[in-house]
Parts: sequence; structure tokens; C-alpha cells
Amino acid sequence: MKNNLRIALIVIMLFVTGNVFAQQTKKVELKSVAAVKTRGANPKIKVEMPTADVLATKARGGCKIIFDNYTGLYIKVYVDGYYKGTISPWGNGTVTTTDGYTSVYLVSAGGTREWNASGDCRTVWNYTLK
Repeated sequence: MKNNLRIALIVIMLFVTGNVFAQQTKKVELKSVAAVKTRGANPKIKVEMPTADVLATKARGGCKIIFDNYTGLYIKVYVDGYYKGTISPWGNGTVTTTDGYTSVYLVSAGGTREWNASGDCRTVWNYTLK
């Protein structure tokens, strides 16, 4: 009897603990808007794509952002203004951030279309780009 009770308590604890720490995935559809032409640098971009070979530190933990590109455009991804990669036309990609984030900015390689979103690390965001 005691063993059955212990097993039941362990199963309940594992179930509750697993649900508390599991991250929720939120799927969001983002539609592009025409990019506004500005004189000079884009204020939403802090750091462009690197042009030199510099080894980045290895990311541990952090949060994940998923992108599904349903357009025929190459799309550059910026998280909090920092370049994180380029998504191929009709492709997908994942970005992992170590410090959390507040904003996602995406712009087509030619600069004609853009997407904006905000998020946090409590949720795994899956953005569908159209």
C-alpha cells in the first residue's frame, strides 16, 4: 500500500513539475508592410551582418525564435537590432538568444518589405512570414 502511494505521489509530482517548466509555443502570422525609406541608417538596426571572421561565444540555454518564410524573398533577421541571420525564400530558420529579447525586426534583402514583432523568453515564438 505504501509503495503504491509513493509511486502515485512521484507520478503526480513529475506531471506537475513538467507542466510548470514546459515552454508554451505560440504560432503567429506576420504580414509584411512596405519598408519606409529613410535617409541614412535604419533606426531599427543597431549592428549589421559581420564582415570579418570573429568567433562568437557558444550559446547555452536561452530562448528560441522560429521563422517560416512563405515569401519568395531573402529576409534578414534582427533581434533587438542585432543581425542574427538570413532566411532563404520559402525556407525556415531558428534563432537562439541567450539574454532574452524584446523585439524582432525582419527586412527583405532588397529593403522593400519589412516585418515587426515583439516577444519574450517565456514563450517559444513561431512566426509565419507572409
